[in-house]
Amino acid sequence: MNSNTKYELKTDSINAYNELANSDKKETFTISEYNTDNSEVENIKRPEKTIIRNLEIDTTQAFGIWTQNPDGPHADFWLTSESFYVADYDGDGAMPYILDENKITIFYNDFVQKGIITSTKNDTLKIKWSDFDVETKYVKFEN
Repeated sequence: MNSNTKYELKTDSINAYNELANSDKKETFTISEYNTDNSEVENIKRPEKTIIRNLEIDTTQAFGIWTQNPDGPHADFWLTSESFYVADYDGDGAMPYILDENKITIFYNDFVQKGIITSTKNDTLKIKWSDFDVETKYVKFEN
């Protein structure tokens, strides 16, 4: 292959979206670990475990169980030093992530989600997800 060849991103036929930040169900096309039978598609590289470094946020305020809707039946996710655990996820909900300064990168099974944690104060967690135009506000889940 010559160096001028452009690479094309191949994706699953199923459209995926970030349900944690995306109330409009905006599509995000992804490469899935389920594409293992297609040798032309590179699967997502996930770290073996969560990486936390160069912190610019207070993790004692960030770690916890979070929801966008405090009156809802379940939380959206549980952020710990070990994983970003997605509630109501098909399969294993524990995702490894990288928290570097205030930037978070979550490695789902079939896509990578990036965001910037903008606030961890007053039992509120605000994240500006890279594929969403506004901050997403989460509150501590109390149910």
